[in-house]
Amino acid sequence: MKFIETLKGLTPTRQIALAAAVIGIIAAMSYMIQGATKDPMALLYAGLEPQFAGEIIEELDKTKTPYKIEGGAIFIPQGQRDQVRFALAREGLPRQSVQGYELLDEVNGFSVTSEMYNAAYWRAKEGELTRTILAIPGVTSARVHIGANLRSGFSRSQPAQTASVTLSSARGLSQNQAEAIQYLVALAVSGLKPEDVAVIDPSKGILAGPKVEKGLAEPSVAAEDQASLLEAKILRLLSARVGDGNARVSVSVDVSRERQRISEVSFDPQSRVVRNRTVNDSNQTGSGGAGALTVASNLPQDEGGASGGSSSSSKTSSESISYEINETRRETERLPGQIERISIAVLLNEQALGIDPAAADAATRRETLIADLQQLVISGAGLNIDRGDAISVELMPFQEIPASEMTPAPGLVEQLIQRYFWSGLQALLLGVVVIVLAFGVVRPLLAGKPQDEEEGAATGNGTATGAGAATAGVAGASSESDPFSYLKDYAREREEETAALLQQWLNEDQKVAVNE
Repeated sequence: MKFIETLKGLTPTRQIALAAAVIGIIAAMSYMIQGATKDPMALLYAGLEPQFAGEIIEELDKTKTPYKIEGGAIFIPQGQRDQVRFALAREGLPRQSVQGYELLDEVNGFSVTSEMYNAAYWRAKEGELTRTILAIPGVTSARVHIGANLRSGFSRSQPAQTASVTLSSARGLSQNQAEAIQYLVALAVSGLKPEDVAVIDPSKGILAGPKVEKGLAEPSVAAEDQASLLEAKILRLLSARVGDGNARVSVSVDVSRERQRISEVSFDPQSRVVRNRTVNDSNQTGSGGAGALTVASNLPQDEGGASGGSSSSSKTSSESISYEINETRRETERLPGQIERISIAVLLNEQALGIDPAAADAATRRETLIADLQQLVISGAGLNIDRGDAISVELMPFQEIPASEMTPAPGLVEQLIQRYFWSGLQALLLGVVVIVLAFGVVRPLLAGKPQDEEEGAATGNGTATGAGAATAGVAGASSESDPFSYLKDYAREREEETAALLQQWLNEDQKVAVNE
């Protein structure tokens, strides 16, 4: 009742201010309690395809579970996450984006022909293989196509089985991974050979398959592997001289990305050898006469007698020689991945080499050491300067962070501070606001008196002022309650002011008595 009477004794302005302060305190307390008791959001699912994510959201709406969507992820209160996951799993959610052997569960044996069952079987087989390939680290999407053998029952020849795998990867797949996919698909399909499976990356072409030679790694991958091996080898050599942590090595390997086939034929004219030699000799003999034709000329020689005539003979000789010359045929094939150039940069900690910069022979020792290290690296890495390989060795002091100044791993207390600092600070600020509103606004408003009356009573500027304040207080109180009760309460709440006022009254009475 006293509180209600006090409220009634306040002016309308103070009543409005008091109501606003109380509402502010209630709002601040509600916000603080809500923030302190609010369950943080946790990840439910991420990376789902839109249609399957829509099924999850629909189920959350049915169960009235609060959720939040950020990008492609769905968040729900952490306290409900496990329960919701089990409930969704009971409903078969989220559904797999690729269906496998569960397709065969929908096949009705009474209304399905053999062709329809075969089509469903191969679809299920492709889905299972796709799921397995998607489980390979780095593979983001995949699709398997199997060339099913649909030969006629009257056919004697069986066509070869074929298959293709189209995939996309976050990072390039190695040749070993591509061959592993080939064998995975081939062993899952009866009669399919690994070399008849094509692995295709749309951005990089055919990784493995028909007409792709084995042993040809991706040029970029081969260059990175070779650079890593050279860096480790050179660093191991230098560490034995300068110590661990005092050498930095960077190797760049440029490889050829082209495939070339070069054919050349060379002859040695100084190496001729007789291969074949042929000699031909021929003799020719001829005779003739210059007399007239008579009877005697037709008779035998003995009977007709001698008569005038001429004869001739010729001899011909020819020689044919064939030589054999040495012939060299060379055919060279340059495959992708051939090293074209190697560049090596070596940085050594000058402070660990023991060279005094102030010494007179410091520059000479420095140059000698660099030359020796260059020769060591050239020999260890197998550099070919004529090919264009380059090496650079530099000596500089390292600016390493001392181990004592390294930031240690955060402890349990630091992790708790990092996790709950802002929420704790928010609760603290809200608590301060509530305390300020309670003690700085509400309590003065409930004190019951205007500020000018309190100041007049406290300062005691004259009897008239004190008496006027007391009389005004009594007059104000007499209109609402008993004046004696009000004076009693006033004296109890303001003992010092009342004592000072009575002392002032007694002093004035004594002055009046003395003057009389």
